[in-house]
Amino acid sequence: MSPRSGEGFLLSGAIKVDGVKYSVILWTAWFAYWIVSARHRVRNTDQSSPQREPLAGRLFYLSLMVVGFGLAFWRRQAFSLGQLWPAGEMGMAAGLTVQAAGLAFAIWARRTLGSNWAGRITIGGSQELIVRGPYRLVRHPIYSGLLLSFLGTAMVEGEGRGFLGFLLVLAGVLIKLRREETALRKHFGAAYEEYARRVPGLFPIRLG
Repeated sequence: MSPRSGEGFLLSGAIKVDGVKYSVILWTAWFAYWIVSARHRVRNTDQSSPQREPLAGRLFYLSLMVVGFGLAFWRRQAFSLGQLWPAGEMGMAAGLTVQAAGLAFAIWARRTLGSNWAGRITIGGSQELIVRGPYRLVRHPIYSGLLLSFLGTAMVEGEGRGFLGFLLVLAGVLIKLRREETALRKHFGAAYEEYARRVPGLFPIRLG
């Protein structure tokens, strides 16, 4: 390896490290907000109590998400799976921009949902069907925002394992989403069916 190529390799590595640090800061800020806002969630009413998905039913898709998230931040070069996105400053900046936009979209959706939010699939209680704000664009904007932000995280380093992690997270979200759709259609009935006809699920365009 020539001195110049060696310097380029070290510079690329330093940019990756800085990018990962900024990515972690963004995720930490989002997580802090999520913990604080969790005080406002679906509550019991005099008429009904919320029905929540049991932990056993969540383990599979949660495992996919945890493993996928771990791959994005695993620092072992032996499992990089190659460079799939430019590792320079422009690539890092693009990734952080996508991540920040996704997290901001998820926070907007969380604030719009208010006390109708729940950490697990939940129906009943004080829950209402929300169709304003980002819910006019997609039916599940929190998932849309978090998937976008995770894609941005994978772009920050640009390595194949990060994009593999994104696919695992996407698979976990799709499994949870299918169950959540079933629960929402059962709970809200015709109102949700009409909403689903007008508004796409995860992406603001119909894919078929």
